[in-house]
Amino acid sequence: MKKLNRLNKVLLLLILPLFCVSCLVDDEDDGGLQGINNSPYIVGFKSSSTLESYFEDIGPVAVDLQVDVLGGNAGKALPTDIQVSYEVDPTSTATEGNEFSLNGSSFTIPAGTTFGILPIQINTGGLDPDEPTTLVLKLTTTNNSSVVSAISDTYTITFVGCQSNQAGTYTNPDVPSGAGGQATITQTAPNTYTVSALPYLGTGGGVNPIEFSFTNVCGDINITGWAFGGSNLIIGTGALDETTGAVTFRYTVYNGLSISDGIFFDFSSDADASTYTPL
Repeated sequence: MKKLNRLNKVLLLLILPLFCVSCLVDDEDDGGLQGINNSPYIVGFKSSSTLESYFEDIGPVAVDLQVDVLGGNAGKALPTDIQVSYEVDPTSTATEGNEFSLNGSSFTIPAGTTFGILPIQINTGGLDPDEPTTLVLKLTTTNNSSVVSAISDTYTITFVGCQSNQAGTYTNPDVPSGAGGQATITQTAPNTYTVSALPYLGTGGGVNPIEFSFTNVCGDINITGWAFGGSNLIIGTGALDETTGAVTFRYTVYNGLSISDGIFFDFSSDADASTYTPL
């Protein structure tokens, strides 16, 4: 019965939408882009997080975090400097002087530009080899009638001193038939991987494999995306058998890009756990 249910779920993939998202902007809406462009300058981070992985002491490494003008004639050069203040958020688990060092508590977005640089120094010899730690930077205040974006004011850096190695060829009876019972795990960045075949689901009537990606940060394994990431959210976790090297995944696919859109495919139970065994 379990195999029939999985087959039905696989066949349902045939009716997935064409993964297209469209939007319509009324150029004449005074409350839209024109309203944003006439607002005070708004500054913030364009992205929210990153991993910084180092597995040996290579000394201090300088990293420049970019902070952009996101609103108020966004994309146009500033007429005057904007000074931005920042602080270390108390949710951080990394320690200044150990994993990282900062240069003051403010930086400048210069006139004539559209972004500024918040510099940090990573102390590669101070990273924890067993547990990841995080630095959460929070933009606080600005000058010259500019404001900090309320939704883009924080940036999280995860420092990783442990190295995973899951790259290789694996067997898995749950992958689509077109994969021939095997999948390749490829390392794309430190502790970051793609897998050539997702368990249980496939395109073309369930035959063709679907690629997905995951990270392994000091033993904490999480699925981070898949080939249809533009239309359907996938969330899943994994577990590594340190003795055999086998990796087991459980996951859920949602109807849209958020959990509130409802579940499309659910393979999160113990019965649905799918294991990749190294050859």
